[in-house]
Amino acid sequence: MERGFWLNAHYDPVANLRTFSTCLHTCDLYGDGDWRLAVAGLDKKLKVWKGTQLASEHALLDIPCAITSFYAEAQSPRIPALAVAVGPNVFIYRNLRPYFKFTLPLDVVSEVEKTIWQQVYTGSLKVAQARTSLLKLSTNGPGSVAPSTVARELEGLDEASQEAEIEDLSQQFKGEPPLQQSVITCMTTIKKAYDEEDAVSCLVIGTESSQVLVLTPTANQATHIWQLNHVPAFICVSGLLDVEHRLAIASRHGKVILMKNGTVTATIPLDALPLGIARSHRGFVIGCTNSTVQCFSFKGRRTFCINLPSPILAMHGLETPQQRIAKCLVVSLANGEVRVYNDQHLVSITPFESPVNALTFGKFGREENTLIGVTRTGGLDIKMLPRAAKLEGSRATGPPPEQDIPLDIPKRTAVYVEQTEREKANAVDMHTTFQQELVKLRLATAKAYLQVLTDGQGATSASTASPGAVSLNATVTGLGPAFKLTLELCNSGSESVLEAALVLRYDQQIYTAQLDQMLLPVLLPSLKYCFDFRIRCVDPTAGVGNVKVLLHGSKSHVPLLVAVVKMPLSEMEEE
Repeated sequence: MERGFWLNAHYDPVANLRTFSTCLHTCDLYGDGDWRLAVAGLDKKLKVWKGTQLASEHALLDIPCAITSFYAEAQSPRIPALAVAVGPNVFIYRNLRPYFKFTLPLDVVSEVEKTIWQQVYTGSLKVAQARTSLLKLSTNGPGSVAPSTVARELEGLDEASQEAEIEDLSQQFKGEPPLQQSVITCMTTIKKAYDEEDAVSCLVIGTESSQVLVLTPTANQATHIWQLNHVPAFICVSGLLDVEHRLAIASRHGKVILMKNGTVTATIPLDALPLGIARSHRGFVIGCTNSTVQCFSFKGRRTFCINLPSPILAMHGLETPQQRIAKCLVVSLANGEVRVYNDQHLVSITPFESPVNALTFGKFGREENTLIGVTRTGGLDIKMLPRAAKLEGSRATGPPPEQDIPLDIPKRTAVYVEQTEREKANAVDMHTTFQQELVKLRLATAKAYLQVLTDGQGATSASTASPGAVSLNATVTGLGPAFKLTLELCNSGSESVLEAALVLRYDQQIYTAQLDQMLLPVLLPSLKYCFDFRIRCVDPTAGVGNVKVLLHGSKSHVPLLVAVVKMPLSEMEEE
């Protein structure tokens, strides 16, 4: 594991960027080999950096949720298109000029919901009954009929507002279900037929209506529409669209949906909500809100889990084809660290000026491997991966290396040799003697402990002289001169103890108590009772003393229980 793994290239603390990892992307916008950084920020602006300078700035209609680039044509020169997802639209840029806009299709309403709206308009179904039916439709579990956006939005209104909204919409649309456009939640790309860097690819879009759409290479229409049971938040793609492909979709409900060639193969529940997803050697990795990174195969089996010392802020895959196709993971933590993992092996830890909220890794300028981060304070930090960097990580297994260091054993002496021979000859007798002495020691210790409990000389005492056997445990808290003595009584007998009283006896020249006598309630069997006494040391210079606790009954003048509590040394009272 290394520290200071990255080379510092550029840091702009006043870049004033507010964005996430899904809105951070590098691409060759003009096809000239000079890769630029595109940032879609929360300020509704698309900013493009060339090197360390802000090259251009473009206004957006709304807050973006994702940005990526793709090649729409196989003709030369290969110039990628930049796609920015904003609301229900995907804005396509060519040479940083608006080229095309794709809009999500309207929600498809089920026949059940169509019937409800028609019955409300004709009056055959009351508004209150329609409200109940629509809410039931929107709260059904997975596998049920998917509700429309309007049906889901009714959950956030009160009962009167829901009925008024249903009646207004039924009159406005004249019995037809009110259709609304969904919005985009995540976006990525998938290669169509060839696994090359500049091969033709398609956009993969996740929507709020729990759908995944695959667009044509020109992004003018959807060729595949897959309906899910959960709203996708992050998408990871593997394979080719025309050959074989797999999708790992992390939903905002803490589920991971695995798909193969458009068919759902498995659904994996997560321990916490997902924060990001990236490819790995064995499948894909997911960062969760419980400060863990979990790796799964595309068959749904979890291979490992990494516990991190701080919450995850951002994560991104790190792939360097020139180094044996190493697929690592870059993770930004809330404590300001950026860690690199190769599978579950830690490669490096790099502290940043401020916690990094957004990360991306790839080409930038003429450099092949560049890490670009946007800090919490809005700064832009660019670092480069050294060409001689080792990404294999520490894979040492087995015993620690200290085990191979020989111990400094002293030389054998004549006395040592004699003792060894004597122990070999008398091994049985020595072991028998040792066991006998050990048993005698345990017996003597038990007798002494019993005598202490019987005489009341310990903090824990017990009484067996009465039908209701009572045990007492005393605890002293405080540094002085004020102490709190807590007495815990437990009647372990079979009968109740009636009319008992606690009495404290102590040296009045050293201690004073607010209450030194207390009448106790009925001590029921198998129940614990706690009583507090406030004791004050009036002379801290007199040293330590003892407080004797007596438990008296009503049938005899002999105490049922006696315990001696040794008080701690008191501190001097502050004036």
